[in-house]
Amino acid sequence: MDKDLKLDQKTRMLQQHARYLAFAAAIAGSTGASAQLLHNVTIGNPKALGLGNAVTADPPGIDSIHFNPAGLSKIKGRQMNIKLLAAHMTIDGSVGSPTKPTDTTKSTFYEGHKNDPNRPECNSGDTPTQDQIDQCWGYDPIANTSTSIEGPGLMLPFVGFTEVPLLAFPSGGIAFEDPSRGWTFGTAVYSPQGIGYIRDDKDPADGNGDPGSYQGVNVGVTRLTYFSPTVAIPVSEKLSFGVGVNFSYQGMALDTYIRAPLETTQFLTDLEDFTDLHIIRPYDTVGRLSLEMDDYLSVGFNFGILYEPYDWLSFGFLYQSETTSQLSGDYKMENTDEFQATTHGLALIPGAILGAVGGASFNGTAVEKGTVELEYLMPQNLSFGTSIKLLPNLKVNVDLRWVEYSVWDELQFEFSNNVDFLNLSSIIYTISGNFGLKDNADPDEMRIRREYDDTWSLAIGAEYQWNDNLVLRAGYEPRTGAIPSSSADMLFPIGDADLFTAGFGWQISGTTRVDAAIGVLYSEQKIDACESSNANTCNEGDVVYNPYYSMPFETETTAYIGAISIDKKF
Repeated sequence: MDKDLKLDQKTRMLQQHARYLAFAAAIAGSTGASAQLLHNVTIGNPKALGLGNAVTADPPGIDSIHFNPAGLSKIKGRQMNIKLLAAHMTIDGSVGSPTKPTDTTKSTFYEGHKNDPNRPECNSGDTPTQDQIDQCWGYDPIANTSTSIEGPGLMLPFVGFTEVPLLAFPSGGIAFEDPSRGWTFGTAVYSPQGIGYIRDDKDPADGNGDPGSYQGVNVGVTRLTYFSPTVAIPVSEKLSFGVGVNFSYQGMALDTYIRAPLETTQFLTDLEDFTDLHIIRPYDTVGRLSLEMDDYLSVGFNFGILYEPYDWLSFGFLYQSETTSQLSGDYKMENTDEFQATTHGLALIPGAILGAVGGASFNGTAVEKGTVELEYLMPQNLSFGTSIKLLPNLKVNVDLRWVEYSVWDELQFEFSNNVDFLNLSSIIYTISGNFGLKDNADPDEMRIRREYDDTWSLAIGAEYQWNDNLVLRAGYEPRTGAIPSSSADMLFPIGDADLFTAGFGWQISGTTRVDAAIGVLYSEQKIDACESSNANTCNEGDVVYNPYYSMPFETETTAYIGAISIDKKF
């Protein structure tokens, strides 16, 4: 009887305090940000890059397969293309000081402890000094520190995530005209996405690690189109249509630390007075989660129109379909000693009781393994373009582009087994459901909020024919950010960005042409404390994912891109 009474008392206390938990559950499947960063950039076509990707009405040879399939109709005879893309990216940032309340009437933690004889550091009355606030709240080891990536990495087919000395990708394609019908057929290999990085892998909780590691130690996102059969059909001398199907590999890798943010975990200290639980302390690392997932057959299609009413004027239209990838792979969760001590106590509570508050039996183990699945969408997009020859030697291109990034409302990861930190998070959401928080976790499922915006953006490029063999290019693309400040994080910290480009084309002979281009993309963001629901909210009980609770942060991202290609008729 006493045992049952004690168990009921434990359960009531768990229910009473669970809404104040906030164990971080990290995976920011924010590949969406990478898509906005990389949209069109990693195709590796020098003409497109040199013109700021304003080529919908001036399609670039065989890579018209991606930029406007109708442009293949400009190819006569047989033509092949080989190219090389190389890129270097830097991500730097900083984390500020936590925003700590000085009004005790607005702090549940102060209200719960200001008369607690076991916590004299919190008995500061209604007007605590800054020193008393710091003693009560503790000191965050990542406050006022900086973050940066150390090098590149890539998620590769059949290999997995791999550290590489340089983000580089060779590719190419082939096209040929059917002289009897005038149709042109082609296929190309290219990478719509290809980005990854590595951070310092030391635990940030010891004060020596990188604070960005709470949103990615190793990160890699790759989309590789390996077969893209496309046909362009000229309806008349002025109008052409094109359509193509693309078969792609999609891969994603993430290795990240998970932390327990401040205010919500402090409430768990109450339980130690009534139970045998060891409670993880504020700022402790919960564990390290790593996963690799891929899909070798992700299918989409492109449709394009090219209309050239005059020699000096053309119009283009492109539609790229939404694609769905059914990613699957393995995960591993390595729990810290501190978190294991907590789950050992929770594992003593029967699963039937935990089920009443949205949980399940705890594993209480050092390592949890299994498989994980994710349905991952690439958003549909539209491009409208025009190309105008203002002077005999000067052509200007302008594109208007729309991308439906709002399809990334959330990413839903499904695990083959219950994961302890998700199990505890599920309990939190169940108990605090009437506090206006979204339920982002079940014992075997994690729902990562993205809440991105659709974007409209412009691109402009200019091409100057220096002589019969040499053409010079320059472009500018102000890229509207898909990620509002309320959804910003450090996984792919890209807001509004500017892309500046330049390049050239050299006709070596009647059958051979060389093109080259360089580009620089720059983006920065400043996120106030409590502003982002994906990184630094001040909501108690807001789990999955809030590693920078109440702290402002800033980021600066720069990408340097270079591309060179050779086109040859044969």
